[in-house]
Amino acid sequence: MSSKSKSAPKGEYIETETGNKISRLAQIVGAKHIVLAGKCVVQQGTVIRGDLIRPTQPQKSTDSLDPKAAAAKKPSQPSSVSLGRYVFVSPYCTLHPPSRIDRTKTPDGKVGEGQLTYYPLRIADHVFIGPNSHVRAAEIRSNVHIGSNVSIGNFVVIKENVKILDGAVLPANSIWASNSVIAGGPARVVGEIGEGWGGGGGSAGGMGGDELVGVRSRERWGAVGNKR
Repeated sequence: MSSKSKSAPKGEYIETETGNKISRLAQIVGAKHIVLAGKCVVQQGTVIRGDLIRPTQPQKSTDSLDPKAAAAKKPSQPSSVSLGRYVFVSPYCTLHPPSRIDRTKTPDGKVGEGQLTYYPLRIADHVFIGPNSHVRAAEIRSNVHIGSNVSIGNFVVIKENVKILDGAVLPANSIWASNSVIAGGPARVVGEIGEGWGGGGGSAGGMGGDELVGVRSRERWGAVGNKR
C-alpha cells in the first residue's frame, strides 16, 4: 500500500504513518496497487484484491537526450483499489475491482474472443462498509453508509450522501443518485436523506439520524485498536 508502516505495534492492528489501521487478520493481495489516503480502517477477515489490475498501455518510444524528460514519461504504478480518508471496512468484507470482457476486432473485421480486463475501484472519503458486504463497484463517492450483508455489483456507481440498508443487492451497472436511501434485492430507492446528513450537521429526514457521517467516521477510527 502507498502508506509506510510504523514499527509494528502489539495487538491486532498495524498503524501506518498516515493513520491507517490494518488488521493483521485481513487478506491484502497486491498491496502495491492499493492506495489509502489516511485514517482508514480495514478489519479482520476482509479481502482486498489489489492484484487485479488493468494492464498498463504501451507508450510509443521516442528518443530524448534529456534524462528528466525521459523519466517523466515513465508510466506510474497503476492502482487497482483506492480508498479516501476515513473509510471503514468492517469484518469479512470483500473489495474487488470491477471487470468486463473487452473484445477487439481482427484485421479481417471479425470480433475476437476478448480478454477479461479489470478496472479501478474508487472509494471516496467518509465511507462505512458494514460486515459481510461485498463490493465490485466502479465508484463510491463521499458520505456513504453501507449496511451489513450488502452486495454491490459490477461497475455500480454510488453518488454522495447515500445510505444502503442491510441486505440490499445493487445490480451490476446501476447508478444511484445522491441523498438516496436504498434497500431490497434487487435494490430500489425507498427514501431520501435530509440536508446536512453527510456533513454531520443535520437530520436524516426520518431515515436514521445517528449517521452524522464526519463525526461518526472519526469516532469509529478512534475506537479501533485501543485495546492491547
